[in-house]
Amino acid sequence: MRAEIPKAPGPVFRTRAAADTVGRSAKIFRFHESERWVHWALAIPFVILYASAVAMFALGNEPQPRHLRTLFAWIHRGAGIGLIALPPLALLAGMADWRTHLGNLRQVWSWDANDIRWLLLAPHAAVNHKITLPEQGKFNAAEKLNFMTLTATYPLYIATGLMIWMPGIAFLSWIGHVAMAVVGFPLVAGHIFMAAINPSTRIGLEGMFTGWVDREWAKHHYRIWYRKYFEKDDDGGIPGRAAEILRRPAAVRCDSCKEPYWFESWEHLLQRVFQVEPLFCPRCRNEIMVVSVEANFEVADAVVSHLDRGHWQHPFEPGARAA
Repeated sequence: MRAEIPKAPGPVFRTRAAADTVGRSAKIFRFHESERWVHWALAIPFVILYASAVAMFALGNEPQPRHLRTLFAWIHRGAGIGLIALPPLALLAGMADWRTHLGNLRQVWSWDANDIRWLLLAPHAAVNHKITLPEQGKFNAAEKLNFMTLTATYPLYIATGLMIWMPGIAFLSWIGHVAMAVVGFPLVAGHIFMAAINPSTRIGLEGMFTGWVDREWAKHHYRIWYRKYFEKDDDGGIPGRAAEILRRPAAVRCDSCKEPYWFESWEHLLQRVFQVEPLFCPRCRNEIMVVSVEANFEVADAVVSHLDRGHWQHPFEPGARAA
């Protein structure tokens, strides 16, 4: 009997981290695990730093012995140490995805007329749904501006924060530290509002937990990026079909710990393989190598069916293996 993947009742994504239910829009893969770790390694310390700083200012007139202000001061210092240590550790842990991080950095610092127009029209579009915003890539102009400010001020935050402890320059360092925090606060607050509160954009927050986002949401907000990796070519021919398949997310499974590891696309995975750049399992850190040129029939058939039929069920999960 020919092995095949059981037919799903609708367009379904299945991964260890997230599973859709029947009737929901299909999900697409947006952020690698290493991207998510870097995001939270920056976001969590920054939120704690801002919250503790506001608390310290609010408690500036607390009577002696000022226990609460001292407590928040130590929380602020602890979060500062986290801001220094956690992002480099996250980057080191995800060094196999250095091309992805470098590509993100290039996109953030690359602006065109559409980005400027998006930034100018966004406040009006928030209250007037008739306004159509220009198409955006993987990041919109507001996210780019937030990331640019972060990458430019990150070393300055650390330097001024450490210099506050040094006699003679403490006051000037404190002025610079506070000034950057005040300037950056609207961007941080706006980012949190759009990610966690605004109904039309908070749906994307799931991507920073699981890596997967709603297909229609991504198509609407990041059309250029969506078109490049997920939209079928109009000609419907074999080249268009092959190009569409190569843009789909791909996965490899570590032979040591059996943990699947997702790539942005099959094209990205094939580039990694044929450029002889080692792949490392993000969980057990063992190198992932080709163990055989003759794949097991059930595994090969599951992968081919997975690609040919467009099922987004995870090919490595027991329920998705060939029967």
